[in-house]
Amino acid sequence: MSKTSFAQDGYAVAPVFDPAQVLSAQADIAEQIDRIAHALHAPFERSCPELPITERLDAIAAKERAYANLLRLAVLTDAQGGVRLGALAASPALKSAAEQLAGRPLQDRGHTVRVRASLAAFPEHWHDWHSDVAIDDGTECGRLRITAWIPLMDAGPGAGGLEIAAGRQPAPFPHVRTHDFHIEETSLAHLPRAQPACRAGEVLFLDRFTPHRTLPNAGAGRFALVVWMKAA
Repeated sequence: MSKTSFAQDGYAVAPVFDPAQVLSAQADIAEQIDRIAHALHAPFERSCPELPITERLDAIAAKERAYANLLRLAVLTDAQGGVRLGALAASPALKSAAEQLAGRPLQDRGHTVRVRASLAAFPEHWHDWHSDVAIDDGTECGRLRITAWIPLMDAGPGAGGLEIAAGRQPAPFPHVRTHDFHIEETSLAHLPRAQPACRAGEVLFLDRFTPHRTLPNAGAGRFALVVWMKAA
């Protein structure tokens, strides 16, 4: 991990966790799907509990897309409350690595934490170009300094990774609102592109103004824990 390269490129990949700890956190995703599936009128067996999370929601979507989407949304909304995922987000090692790159103290608490998924069955929910701070107007959102993107399995090109418009920016690129809130690709044409591999246990750190998007994913589903970390 290089503070110099982060300052130049606006991102860095660093080993932070034991891979076994990250892989074990997949169980929180499976348990969340099980919990919601048990609460519905539909038979639990329709939720494909025998499949790993990398296949499960895509397999459900092939038969009943609305049911799969409901389970997907439940994961994205609340799975971060799982014990294993919570331990990753609250890790002192994660905070230390982020502070080294950000070059300033970060809050001990109050981070925003969510699960993100890249699923072949739901390409409309892959994220377009954006930066995590889109409007630097001094509000609470503007206190975000660095994002930690923690894939729960190996990720990269063809495996649910991110593409980055590399280069540390002094301010966010203008975002436009259509069906989402995104940066027009023409605004980024002058920047080099990076598609970093990020293995389980590694963390992709992003500066708050660094444009990035989800790469197309036609293979196994990818889940990641994302921690948006604010200045102290």
